[in-house]
Order: sequence, then C-alpha cells, then structure tokens
Amino acid sequence: MKIPFSKYHGCGNDFVLVREADVIGADASALAVAMCDRHCGVGADGLIVVRTDPLEMIYYNQDGSRAPMCGNGIRCFSLFCKDDGIVETDRFDVVTLAGTKTVDALPNGRFRVDMQKPQFEIALCGIEAPIWDVEVLGLRLYTLFMSTIHTVVFVEDAFMDIESIGRALCEHPLFHAQTNVNFVQIVDDKTIKVQTYERGCGVTLACGTGVCASAYVAHREKGCAPSLHVLMKKGALDIQILADDTIVMQGPAKKIAKGEYYDD
Repeated sequence: MKIPFSKYHGCGNDFVLVREADVIGADASALAVAMCDRHCGVGADGLIVVRTDPLEMIYYNQDGSRAPMCGNGIRCFSLFCKDDGIVETDRFDVVTLAGTKTVDALPNGRFRVDMQKPQFEIALCGIEAPIWDVEVLGLRLYTLFMSTIHTVVFVEDAFMDIESIGRALCEHPLFHAQTNVNFVQIVDDKTIKVQTYERGCGVTLACGTGVCASAYVAHREKGCAPSLHVLMKKGALDIQILADDTIVMQGPAKKIAKGEYYDD
C-alpha cells in the first residue's frame, strides 16, 4: 500500500501528515508508530491525519497514542491545508479533541492560533487532586490542561539534559495518564526558554501547547509579562495572554518533504 505523505516541522517539532482518504482501513495508531520511526520509517515526533469534512486534525504521538491537540502540529496542519488547497481563506476553524481552534494565516508561513483558556479540572488532568505549587522530586510542579495535560517546572538552565528527570516526572504515580513536563528558564520579564519532555515521545525540540502552558504559569506565578517571547532549541514562539486568560500562540511552520510511504 502506497501512502502519500508530507513532512512539516514547527520549531524543530516534526510531523508526518497524511490525508484521511489515503489511509482508510489502516490502523492509524500502528501507522503512526511505523511512519514516525526514525530508522525504518519517515521519522517524526507525531502523525497527523487530515480530515477535510469537517476540517479536523487527528493527532497521534510517536508511540501510537492519541493526543487531544498539538500546538506546533496545528500550525503544520494549517500550512499543509493551505499548500494543498484544502482551505483558501486566511481564517479558518480546526476541530481537535481539545475543542475547535481558530487559526489565522499570516505572511511568511506563520500562523496565529487561539489556544483558548487553560483549565484546571481534575478530570481533564487525570489526577486525584490539584497539583499546583507542589514539591515532587525536589522541584515545584504546576499542572494544568492546555489542550492536553502539562506540568511546568522552573529551572536555572532549560536546555540542560532533561531525559532522566523528565521521564521520572512524566511517569510519576501522581499522573495516572502521565504528563508532559516543561522545563522553564526565565531570561527576563518578557523572555523565557523552554524544553519539553513529551509523554508518548520523550524529549522534543519544541512543544507548542507546552510553551503556552509555560508562558501562562510564568506570567501567573513569576510575574512575567502577558506577552512573552519563548525560545526553544530550534526556534521561537510568541505567546500573548489576554485579560480573560485566553492564550494566543503565534509561530512558524515549514514544509520539509513530500513523498510516498510503502506500508506492507
């Protein structure tokens, strides 16, 4: 079976995108594992299945698990839809498991996304009690639902080796369904650095929803400005926190490749 695919990245966070019509009958979870394999597949942090009626982003992590939403992924999804003529307007809505997101296409391959408000309901986070300013493994944790579950910790060097501590926090018994872990360094009141350990994937070069969660906690708990420039290892995002706590993300997406994947 030949599957047409495209590959995009947002600040180094890379994705394989396929149209739903091209993978009908396939096990999408297994396909995600196979296509995202960096040695025997195309290689990516996640698989995005593009549904066109209605316009919907269906997202799978590298390990085949579903995720409600992906911040870098939705920008890549949006550019794919523009490139392939699926959408012709510069403003459009995208259905996700975390709700419908409004996207604005900007010049130079940039997109602005209304990420809506962070939520703190226990059921959404999959935990028994709120984890906010709680010490775990020597770090203060702040957990919230920002289109998916995120935990924010503040460190002196966000770009340190986070593999071991990221996994330990992600898989901590406090989190029944695991959590994404964002390591945040405050550079100044308008700039932060973020590196994320993602559940279902591990350390990634960028995480859009994680950056939104990090910016919100930095603003709420550390007094940072409501408009933040967020640095990651392969790029940057601009996050604006409105007066009603709505979070707006702005950043790039880029097409890397297009081809055919051979599914045995």
